[in-house]
Amino acid sequence: MSYDPLDVAICYAAQWPARTDVYQHWTSDGWRPVRSPLTPEVVIAGLTGKGPSIGGYMIAPPGVAHTLAIDFDTDDGLEQGLTLAKTMKENGFFPYVESSRRGAHLWCPINSPLPAKKIRAAARVMLAMALLPTDDPHIEIRPGSDTVEKDGLGHALRLPRMPHPKTSVRGTMFRADGSEVTGSLASWMLETDFTPVAKVMEWADKWRPPTYVTAYGHNPRAPRPDDDASASDLLMTFWSVAKAAPGRNSKCPAHGSEDRHPSLSVMKDDKRVICRVPGCILNNNDKGRGTYELRKLAPGHG
Repeated sequence: MSYDPLDVAICYAAQWPARTDVYQHWTSDGWRPVRSPLTPEVVIAGLTGKGPSIGGYMIAPPGVAHTLAIDFDTDDGLEQGLTLAKTMKENGFFPYVESSRRGAHLWCPINSPLPAKKIRAAARVMLAMALLPTDDPHIEIRPGSDTVEKDGLGHALRLPRMPHPKTSVRGTMFRADGSEVTGSLASWMLETDFTPVAKVMEWADKWRPPTYVTAYGHNPRAPRPDDDASASDLLMTFWSVAKAAPGRNSKCPAHGSEDRHPSLSVMKDDKRVICRVPGCILNNNDKGRGTYELRKLAPGHG
């Protein structure tokens, strides 16, 4: 059976990202937001490689979403994704896992919009049940925040079956049982099961943030190692940024040679940095990264 590509693209845009009024596309300078509608033509161009690869924003203001996704940016990310998918399926979810150049993306559509906070809580419960970290910066839950400002964008993620922007290679999609999804995009979308809202809510309500016991009693946040180093020292030591210093802009090491215009700034207190490129790991939704995160996220030092 054949399907009209425009119809498929319309369903695709509605099924995965939380927003269709804005999207992200790949440029020579990295991922950039596009404040224009995610039209069927844009989707088709991205999927066929005739246009740039497309990322979708996974949260809509003030804080709703209808897809649980996780970006496993780790060397064993595909294995981690399949482990999580199996756990999720055993507990009433219907996830898929797509291989990436490094790691994998897990996709789990929900049959109706929910507060992003609930989706994120359910994701953390499932990660914990699968014996995977719930706070590893290399395992990124989408939606990436509980809320987003009216004019904000939140975090995007390269959408399913979009070719990798650097290699043009399309990932392999797997079901929760490890079997490969074959056939056309349309046939896969027609067979896709949606996780019921009630199931997401059931598991979200089981989430309890870990409590850490310190010498001063209970602390709701994890203790962080003593870190008297400055952000500029950490950039020079672990990120190979030469002459990093407050007030000096540097090329962002997270983009390497692709950062043609210095986009990385060290804050005045020398305890935080921020990259001005949306989607960069050192941008962090325009919040930047502190010294603890700089050390933990550094290549080879996580």
